[in-house]
Amino acid sequence: MSDFTAIRAVSLSLKALLKKYITDANEPQLSGVHIELKSPKEMQQAQEGLGVSLWLYRVVRNGDLLNQPPERPQPNQLARRPLPLTLHYLVTPVTDDPEAKQALLGRVLQVFNDHATLRGTDLQDTLSGSTEELRIALETLTVDELARVWDSLDEAYMLSVSYTVQVVEIASDLEPIQTTPVVVKETTYAQILSSP
Repeated sequence: MSDFTAIRAVSLSLKALLKKYITDANEPQLSGVHIELKSPKEMQQAQEGLGVSLWLYRVVRNGDLLNQPPERPQPNQLARRPLPLTLHYLVTPVTDDPEAKQALLGRVLQVFNDHATLRGTDLQDTLSGSTEELRIALETLTVDELARVWDSLDEAYMLSVSYTVQVVEIASDLEPIQTTPVVVKETTYAQILSSP
């Protein structure tokens, strides 16, 4: 479980993964590719050349994990529930060359498919050394959903894909709740008789 920096740590972990297998790879057509956490529009305005935009555009509470029982750090304590999140990233190759754009997108798809679970040394920043496991999944967006994302950027549509990363948990900053532990459990049985 992580503190409030978990979202940043996930983004940096994804960036480091793409940098390792794209920017630092011994592949001539991928040489010098920048991996940025900026939106595609920001990257184009900065005119940084060939690059990949890894833009976090949506953060959603993961409702499936809200009913998990709280942990007990001590027998007389209940930990406050963490906030489970799913992060949505828009991945866009930024270049004017259509062939390079398609090759870059193909490489991103390959890397995320080959490394669909991030753990151990893949984790960066405040997640480094933790036991967290993050799952990366290609998200299928409808044309309308993609159009809304690009409308929010106030940009014309560019070739892109969306990925989700889950589950990112942000731990509570509050102290655990003090409770009395259950020491003895008594159960009794009674025979139920029914009249004919």
